[in-house]
Amino acid sequence: MRGLTPIDAPAPFELWLADLHSQPTGQQLATLSGLERERAARFVFPRDQRRYLAAHCALRYLLAVRTAISAELLEFHEGPFGKPSLGNERGCAFNMSHSEDVALIAIADAGEIGVDVEMLRPMPDALALAQQNFSAAECAELTATVSEDQALAFLLGWTRKEACLKAIGSGLSIAPQIFTAGLSIEPRSVCIATPNGAISVEVHSFQHSAAIVGSLARIETARR
Repeated sequence: MRGLTPIDAPAPFELWLADLHSQPTGQQLATLSGLERERAARFVFPRDQRRYLAAHCALRYLLAVRTAISAELLEFHEGPFGKPSLGNERGCAFNMSHSEDVALIAIADAGEIGVDVEMLRPMPDALALAQQNFSAAECAELTATVSEDQALAFLLGWTRKEACLKAIGSGLSIAPQIFTAGLSIEPRSVCIATPNGAISVEVHSFQHSAAIVGSLARIETARR
């Protein structure tokens, strides 16, 4: 499938960037479920509808290659907070995120994984947003970062938190400021308190082509 770029990723991840600029072909659209088409139709702006359709066509293509199941036969189930999983192929875990015309897709053999992606852009309100969403340690780290690097540091921190929460499958039911994932690109083990006990999540980050910032996470262990 055109528009897919593999990204170097640590084990156990397979990581892809999908270009969402182009409208999917009729053959690609035919692989989508009725629910996916209904959700796409709800978007007010054609740009947003195109991005949604392109992302989901790319996801189905990659999962079909990985599982050897035809793209149109893949069945998705959603967790309590909307995290999707495959219903007819338990040996394959995945997660997807998109920002503007780019989607980030991660695939692994098993486990709970999460990803998040953002386009690097000026962030004049980075410090204010950090006060609302970052831990005290992360706010101090961002404040100590030179101004020209604060946008990158903020987006690294933001995607790391999102990836961790998506790996857990909690959505925003867990406040992002209660745990520290850091603002650097270095891998880190993060302990997150949940109603069901503490969960250890391993998070990695990357910067691609100077304009794309992303993070990926996987659950390591759960402790009660």
